[in-house]
Amino acid sequence: MRYERVVLPNGVRVLVKDMPEARSASIAVYVGVGSRSESKVDAGTSHFLEHMVFKGTANRPSASEISQQIEGVGGTVNASTDKEATVFSSFVPARHYLLALDIVSDLVRAPLLRDVDVESERNVIVEEIRMYRDQAQDRVHTLIDELLYPNHPLGWEIAGREPVVLGLTAKGLREFMDAHYAPSRIVVAIAGRIDEAEAIAAVRERFGDLPARPAIVVKPAPKPGRSRTKTLAKRGEQAHVCIGWRGVPQLHPDKFPIDMLNAILGEGMSSRLFLELREKRALTYDVHSYISNYADAGHVVIYAGVAPTRAREAVDAALAEVARLRAEPVTEAELTRLRDFVKGRIELRLEHSRGVSSWLAGQELFLERVRSVEELIAIIDGVSAADLQRVAQRYLRPELAYLAAVGPRATVAELTAPEAEELTMEKAS
Repeated sequence: MRYERVVLPNGVRVLVKDMPEARSASIAVYVGVGSRSESKVDAGTSHFLEHMVFKGTANRPSASEISQQIEGVGGTVNASTDKEATVFSSFVPARHYLLALDIVSDLVRAPLLRDVDVESERNVIVEEIRMYRDQAQDRVHTLIDELLYPNHPLGWEIAGREPVVLGLTAKGLREFMDAHYAPSRIVVAIAGRIDEAEAIAAVRERFGDLPARPAIVVKPAPKPGRSRTKTLAKRGEQAHVCIGWRGVPQLHPDKFPIDMLNAILGEGMSSRLFLELREKRALTYDVHSYISNYADAGHVVIYAGVAPTRAREAVDAALAEVARLRAEPVTEAELTRLRDFVKGRIELRLEHSRGVSSWLAGQELFLERVRSVEELIAIIDGVSAADLQRVAQRYLRPELAYLAAVGPRATVAELTAPEAEELTMEKAS
């Protein structure tokens, strides 16, 4: 993929890609700051900031002005907070991309952060936190994170804890933003039917005067906890279960074999978990697996929502599929389908300006380079059946598994991590 890349003197990285066939343009601003950058006293600040920037900026003092300007041209503007990044984005008809860039740059560099807005928005965020804690299918993912990353921001809820959020102030939000939004941790990517030289000049105009300052170093990822099972008793018609293993960091050579192993295990309706637990056994409506890769850590997690009376059966069936990956190499036919599945996902993503802008910004932020599609296809084609079996045997061993469950008391009391020596258990609060 051909694109233009420029690094501004203050460290902001700019990547632009003209897509002449597109009728749209997308802006993606990735800031390398997320909930991982927080401590116990300010947990939830990154997420709170993401909300607050939409309350008004220096050039658009009200939320209505922001939304009306972008929606008035048929576009959208959004933001999201993750563990290691906050993403600000906009999607517009291509002729309006400079307006979208101006709005997004305002959100990142000139939010008003007024006291009155903080007071009103904190109630919204508190309700969001309560919603996630009340929803068992969300809460179980937090419990597995707490086991995999004990007493560390990677194991905390991104939205933070209610007592901390209730104490956050406009001054504290401003100080956090000033300290953490270093230009060297900001990547601006624009893709669509654009003029690349014009786009670079426009980014330079809006971000070039940010004062350079060193980025704050985050706390290293911890070892996984000694407790391998964590349960929460909660009335309901379903039990929600996660089985997790620690994986590898973003740049580890085993990342791609684990990505492909996860795809064959639990991505899509043709995955082994879906075919065995849903189609064959009718154990669950939703069963899947997913991976996360951070700068210095990662994990693989299986999720299933099941009838409480069949929770143990579902856990055993999921673990049996993992055991089969350790014991038996995948067939060549299955490996061929898997490669086409993974490559197809990449190729389809890059058909759209939104996919291209996020592709450029995300890779530049986390890898400090952008892999070409051809490079990734070569990596995928180079992963063998032996590689998949090797990573399954190394990372997905039963004694390395962690289990979290939310559901009726009698059900979760029967669930434990597999083959645990000197098993330590704790109850969630």
